Amino acid sequence: MKLLPAVLGLLLLLLVLNPNGVEARPAPTGGHEKKPSSATFFVFGDDFVDNGNLPLTDPVTEMSRQWAYPYGSNYVDADGFPRPNTPSGRFSNYQVQSDFIATMLGLEEAPPAHALTAEKTCDPSGMTFATGGASVLGSTSYEISTLVKQVETFKKMVKDGTITQKELSRSVALVAFSGNDYAGTNVIGLSSPNDINAYIGKVTNEIAANVDQLLKLGVTKVLVNNLHPIGCMPSHTRTNNYTACDIFGNLGASIHNNNLKQVMTSKKNVYIVDLYIAFTNIVDHAAGKGSEISKQFKRKLSPCCESLNLEGYCGQQGESSSELLYTMCDKSNKFFYWDDKHPTHAGWEAVMKQLEKPLREFVNQS
Repeated sequence: MKLLPAVLGLLLLLLVLNPNGVEARPAPTGGHEKKPSSATFFVFGDDFVDNGNLPLTDPVTEMSRQWAYPYGSNYVDADGFPRPNTPSGRFSNYQVQSDFIATMLGLEEAPPAHALTAEKTCDPSGMTFATGGASVLGSTSYEISTLVKQVETFKKMVKDGTITQKELSRSVALVAFSGNDYAGTNVIGLSSPNDINAYIGKVTNEIAANVDQLLKLGVTKVLVNNLHPIGCMPSHTRTNNYTACDIFGNLGASIHNNNLKQVMTSKKNVYIVDLYIAFTNIVDHAAGKGSEISKQFKRKLSPCCESLNLEGYCGQQGESSSELLYTMCDKSNKFFYWDDKHPTHAGWEAVMKQLEKPLREFVNQS
């Protein structure tokens, strides 16, 4: 695949995706019996689908903010009762992508986080290995499980029988990475088209290799996210007062997606989840334009929870806990983005509503 040389020098250097990554959602509480499901769900990736693998720290930092207010501020428990301000390790005000896919599979929510599960056990619904800030190639500055490490952990659990052949026989996996490999610190020195092309190729080939591993281990169906239009994230649109998407960021995502499509084309039982189109249908329209699903959001390019500082983050506090270094919107369901990178619960709901029919058809096909 040929790249556009005029923009490649700027391309990935403008993909400033903070490796602290994507946000996760609340974990279930005890005492509620789960509904039986015919599927077992295994989740790999980063903060778009993490639900508790990044640990809570004291004090809270940018890497553990998903365990503190205002994350989980619109949480609803398993019995349908609002439990406001219940952070669950998800980078959202409530649910994230994997939760919505889980409901399509007959589950109540995404399976429990590996880090919060007792050793040598696996929940009947499956397990989430995804970790906020994770990358495919492992070039972030944090010690976070890469895709291959997540798959290796899964492989060990299969080999020792913690994950049974019966569970594998009805399993669906999601591989969800949202661009941490293209964070600014990861692409320093990639100034030529050839370097950038090779780097994108490494990322997509590594995804393909790990998808092959999952299929070889017995997973029956694999869903793979393509990249969303990263130029439309508030971290990119803040510089123009949230008025327009960054075309270079979106071009970078498109190049990644074209490569991903090429390496996945010949694989059986693999489906590319087209986040790029589903996000674009909502966020990349002029005010008042676009589909009905787009019009439900008053704010498409600005975050509900906004840091007061360009280098800050949602939920950040000053030296005193009463000093809040961020602002919050009144109605999160009118905002597509929750913070500078991650959708709100309403945002994810609108995205997954578009994708539900083809996903169900893929998962249910024999």
